[in-house]
Amino acid sequence: MPTIHEAREAIAAAHLPPAQAFAADAPAGGGLPEFDPAREQSLVIGADVVSFGTGVEAQFRQAISDSALFAQLMALQEVGQDGDPMLFFDAYFRWMMRLGWLVQQRDTAELDVKGDGLDLHQAITGVITAFLAPIAGAAQAVLAVLDGLYQMNGKAPFIALFNKRSTRQKIGRFQFTYVRQTAEEGLFAEMAAFGLAADEAITQILFFKIHKNRASVRRSLGRLSIPADALDGIRVQLAAKVQAHRLAMIAEADLGPMDA
Repeated sequence: MPTIHEAREAIAAAHLPPAQAFAADAPAGGGLPEFDPAREQSLVIGADVVSFGTGVEAQFRQAISDSALFAQLMALQEVGQDGDPMLFFDAYFRWMMRLGWLVQQRDTAELDVKGDGLDLHQAITGVITAFLAPIAGAAQAVLAVLDGLYQMNGKAPFIALFNKRSTRQKIGRFQFTYVRQTAEEGLFAEMAAFGLAADEAITQILFFKIHKNRASVRRSLGRLSIPADALDGIRVQLAAKVQAHRLAMIAEADLGPMDA
């Protein structure tokens, strides 16, 4: 695990993609919201949906949002928009580790498609349910946002952002992260990431139908942790580094009334 000083040095030396490259993606009302530790809250950060459980303090919600944005931007810088999704997730994890996060678990596998095919939304719902089942309330919080992305009008700002950042021609990649805080052990992030490669153009990722020999889906599950003092030690530097990218890359996942 890097020291706080080493993590600060990594942040300072990192070269992010220019913020102007993402300006066209800026959603209405984008950027960090007001964080409330007393309630569950979810953000879309590029192609990542980050959900905070109750009790995660406001300053840590900000620092974790900035961590996710920083690692995503650095992975894009390394792998590119059209790169292999699994290589992207590998780079994402490496940069989270450079910020001081510890990888407690990492597991990658291909999803099995039976019969003629299935809906991608249905497939990842099963993965998330099984992965987060041991953590009270986690699966429900993440699935609420997933179902919202699937059901709601695509013009909602956070859905438009997610769709824009998660699809690229015949490649799709996206992830769902649940964050919780414990008094004894610090902060934990449970992450379920998915990469899709298809023989046809992908438009809206969660509505995509998976068929054998026409598309493959791999999933990468991970559990990360960081001590609260380590995250607090990089919070200011991290905020300054990614501030110019927040408006274009972050939107609160406000579910509101969903379409029938």
